[in-house]
Amino acid sequence: MIAMIPAAAVVDENDRLSVGGTIWDGEAVVDSTVRVVWDFSPISSLTKLAFTARWHLTGSANDLAGSVSLRGDQLHLDDASGQVDGVLLDALFPNLPLSCRFNADVRLAYLHLGGSGQGGAGSLRTGPVNCNAKDLAAFPVDLPQMEADLAPAGDATAGALKTVENGAHLIELRLSSDGMLSVWPTQMAVALTPMLAGKRYDTKIE
Repeated sequence: MIAMIPAAAVVDENDRLSVGGTIWDGEAVVDSTVRVVWDFSPISSLTKLAFTARWHLTGSANDLAGSVSLRGDQLHLDDASGQVDGVLLDALFPNLPLSCRFNADVRLAYLHLGGSGQGGAGSLRTGPVNCNAKDLAAFPVDLPQMEADLAPAGDATAGALKTVENGAHLIELRLSSDGMLSVWPTQMAVALTPMLAGKRYDTKIE
């Protein structure tokens, strides 16, 4: 009976997100472009005492897969790898001041969000990147190949987006174990992309 519960009963739909199937075998589509399908994993769910599923994200040049576990307010993504592009960034973060076109290889060992012990570890490497300001009459900005890392740092998780050529930091990230997330551009990033001036993202992940 539980397996037949519609996915829309537990995932809220809106004008950007449509949901189909069941919680056992369902799908979600963001902006009619990015599609995520999942298959419930009963054995893993029993061993982890959490709703666990394998998922696969596609759409545009995206092809990313991994495992997800959900227990209460805690979301765990594990063993995710594949390719992503700028369309995914636009879909996940529609309020960013710029839109970028790129392709990247992603390796995510884990990302734990919600509750205590939040954090993650993984890496990303892009090809050349082209960015445009969404609401400003600004020239496009071409950026070189970049790489990013996410790793434990004391009682928090730290990350950085850097140029491949010389390791210059462009974006810094810090996630505390209790869910305080901060993301900010460096002075070099602002020099390359002036639309990032004064932009900083701070939030609490519950």
